[in-house]
Amino acid sequence: MNAFTTLQKSETWIKPHNYCRACKRDNLELILDLGVQPLAGAFLHPDQLVIEEEQLYPLTIHVCQHCGLVQNTQVIPPERLYWQYHFSSKTIPSLVDHFKNYALWLKNRFSPGFVFEFGCNDGVLLSPLDHLGIRSCGVDISENICALARQERLNVIHGYFDQEIVDRVLHEYGAADIITGSNVFAHIDEPGEILNSSSRLLKSSGHLCLEVMYAGDLYESMQWDSMYHEHLSFYSLHTLKLLLYRYGFIIVDAQRIPMHAGSLRIVASMDSGERPNENVANLLSYENAIGLNHPDAWRSFSHAVRHKISIVSEVMQVLGNSHRIWGYGAAGRASMWLNACRMDYLEAMVDISPLRAGSLMPGIHTPIVYPDELRKNPPDYIFVTAWNYLDTIRAKENWFKGVWIVPNPDFRFLGPSLASI
Repeated sequence: MNAFTTLQKSETWIKPHNYCRACKRDNLELILDLGVQPLAGAFLHPDQLVIEEEQLYPLTIHVCQHCGLVQNTQVIPPERLYWQYHFSSKTIPSLVDHFKNYALWLKNRFSPGFVFEFGCNDGVLLSPLDHLGIRSCGVDISENICALARQERLNVIHGYFDQEIVDRVLHEYGAADIITGSNVFAHIDEPGEILNSSSRLLKSSGHLCLEVMYAGDLYESMQWDSMYHEHLSFYSLHTLKLLLYRYGFIIVDAQRIPMHAGSLRIVASMDSGERPNENVANLLSYENAIGLNHPDAWRSFSHAVRHKISIVSEVMQVLGNSHRIWGYGAAGRASMWLNACRMDYLEAMVDISPLRAGSLMPGIHTPIVYPDELRKNPPDYIFVTAWNYLDTIRAKENWFKGVWIVPNPDFRFLGPSLASI
């Protein structure tokens, strides 16, 4: 029986809202309806598979007609999404390198005595901070991920970054010089709760440093495949500036970074005497020049996305009828591509993470295997769902003599060498 006919739509966990997270206005416009989708991180174990109980959830993307914030309005409570999480940052070498460099950047720029991180995952930032002699502590709501960090004797608290955690950290460590969150702030339905907690825990001379997926890169690279249920907001500098200002923070620095196919790093201060630097002005000018915060840009984006999904779906279906195809990279992007294009013909999905290998992809139920299985039984084509790590993957699997298929930013077919065929 086709997996798509046995999944059940569920609204049990949905908490929809009709106001903008940045400006609190209620004039949201629907730009992209992705139908009902499984949770991108809800991997299934074969011995636990009861198809009738796997749920699908509405996935709709809106843009605020007032401030331009792009946002997912179908909110799944965090305890449903993250209590047992399947993303471990330390399994991705490029992220390990990123956070080593980020820790060094924090040290060189701020010389902090104490750094607090919310959404610390497996301690991928806490580890290099510790090696640099910087006292640090993190909080994360995923118990299984916290356990990974504790194995390295890192200071990690299981829970939410709320007032209770603030009181505990103030008692045990004192106020923070730096509060940071990487690829987590945009996962939060009520960001004001994080900003209120930050203002209580941060020293008056301290700084809030955030790394978020950047709406500019989302727009330029047509990254619709990052718009799964976990990701609730897609911030531009303009919308992030507006939001933070409402809670007493001024963005004093901003820069684009390559993490996760394009992110934004900002530095914010509660000191009204600290002024934004030239980077902030330059990035705001760029956003104005391309109309990033205007609904028209996102209407065009939506049209292009629907066309891209249609083309990829049709071409891949034809190939799947006569050739063997595997996928590579079982992250959230993979779930979006496989389910939107109904790729039930993929034989396997390759992933290095022990939190995923041995499981089944959400919705489509493609088995996830370690990379060594690929060598044992090479397919004709590999569909690279983790296209943002394409060069790393191809370098690692340089023995592969078949054809690589890349869906984004452009739909491409690549031969064994780095040259396109």
